[in-house]
Amino acid sequence: MSRSGAAVALVALTTAALLAQAPLPASAQALDHPGPATSPQSIVQLGDSVASGEGTLYGYRYDPATQTWTGGNIDAKWPGPYPLCHDSPDAYGQLVASGYHARLSQFACTGASFTNGISMPRVNYGYLYNTTLRPAEFGDWDTQQYLNAQYDAAKPDLVLVTLGADDVQFVAIAEACIENAYEYYLGAASLQCVPGNPGSTITQDFTSYLPTLQADYQTLARWINARGQADGQVPKVVFTDYYDPLPVGNTTCPDSNYLYPQQTQYLSQLLHQLDTLIIQTIDGLHDPNVAVADVSKAFDGHEWCTPDPWAYGLSIYSVTNPESFYSQAPFHPTPRGQQKLASLVKSVIDQLFSSDRGKAAPASPGSHAPSASS
Repeated sequence: MSRSGAAVALVALTTAALLAQAPLPASAQALDHPGPATSPQSIVQLGDSVASGEGTLYGYRYDPATQTWTGGNIDAKWPGPYPLCHDSPDAYGQLVASGYHARLSQFACTGASFTNGISMPRVNYGYLYNTTLRPAEFGDWDTQQYLNAQYDAAKPDLVLVTLGADDVQFVAIAEACIENAYEYYLGAASLQCVPGNPGSTITQDFTSYLPTLQADYQTLARWINARGQADGQVPKVVFTDYYDPLPVGNTTCPDSNYLYPQQTQYLSQLLHQLDTLIIQTIDGLHDPNVAVADVSKAFDGHEWCTPDPWAYGLSIYSVTNPESFYSQAPFHPTPRGQQKLASLVKSVIDQLFSSDRGKAAPASPGSHAPSASS
């Protein structure tokens, strides 16, 4: 989810308690607790800006008194080898790998979609010129084009995937909703981004694209399996859905004031529709090596307009500081939010790897990991 997107299993309750303290350093030592005897050794991360850790290195701090984000440096330095992807040491995949003492190969890139980042190189298309942010994270297995040699070198036994928000153009949707809110305020348009009047952007970029996105999830899962078979090691795969950072009900604050409450409620509905598609699609594969970490409720109680939001909000933008609109932080998890995602993902990983020992992992409220017999 560029610029602009479950209760923890019993095995992770200790982690959740530790994470409830003040914000932890990026190393997330709280995740470093004993897991099952069989655990991942080489992890590959694929996906978009949530997977890359977008926003976490700008340095914003939340002021609960004013309910606004303060500070921040849009010229923050991002690590290589592809700094334009905004990969951060705070990203949930980094935290998960640290907890297992596993190697992480981070290929996620902000703004990545299936066709622009996963199967093909990640490119920003501009008015005057195009910028390639990085080579394809995975490549096209069917055509054997753009294959990422670093993926093969990693020989992953676990692949993490967060994908979909950019495929349905969530950034464009949010921008269109904000633009319409201004037009509605001025009396120049009817209110869009609401159930009775979604608007053309939502209809074209979200509703009409969902079947294609479903097919892309299925294709990527198939490709990962086929590539693993060719390499002699089929990895476990954990997809995530998306958290909801939007305020509850009619609650408003500086982070949401660019939108009307009816619009934020509708955007929340769209997020949950996307989450349902991801869960149903991955569960429908009936593959014991593939699971979904349901993070849709990860930020409950920590949404926008709460004393401690775990996702950056729109108050980062300021009309008196035009440069602020270059920030890609809004909608993305804070370091604390990434830690929460990591704890939920790790509980699903534990289930997947414990099933290798012939033990049927108990279903947790926050996961959709298939049993060894499914």
